[in-house]
Amino acid sequence: MIEFFRRLVWFFIVAAILAYAVFLVGGTIVQERAIADTRVVVVRDFLKVGEHHLSGMVMVPSSCTQLITKAVQISESAFQLKFSTWEEPYTKCKKEDTPRAFRTIVFAPSVGVEFSATLDGAPLTISVVQATEHRY
Repeated sequence: MIEFFRRLVWFFIVAAILAYAVFLVGGTIVQERAIADTRVVVVRDFLKVGEHHLSGMVMVPSSCTQLITKAVQISESAFQLKFSTWEEPYTKCKKEDTPRAFRTIVFAPSVGVEFSATLDGAPLTISVVQATEHRY
């Protein structure tokens, strides 16, 4: 009978260790996927004749990080939003994701235009949404 309880205790110890390992690995995978989903930048596109008024929010790595936006034409129908960041010097910051707003105007036809983006040279996933009302 004592041998049965000893094996039962070992079974629960091994099961608890395995469950914790699955929790750590599974939790890391879920967290990475959630972070990747927040990296998609939604760009609102307010159309005027021959103009695209683009605006949205980009997450930067700290509260001291500032954002600069530049639109560059890379082909006849393709434009790239180049986001670059810089840190405010001599300032204490929190190292946590912080949203920064951007606005820019691209002079291009109303249809047939593609947009891509980079953040400090790295590709950035964007989703361009046609907006109906101009709010700024």
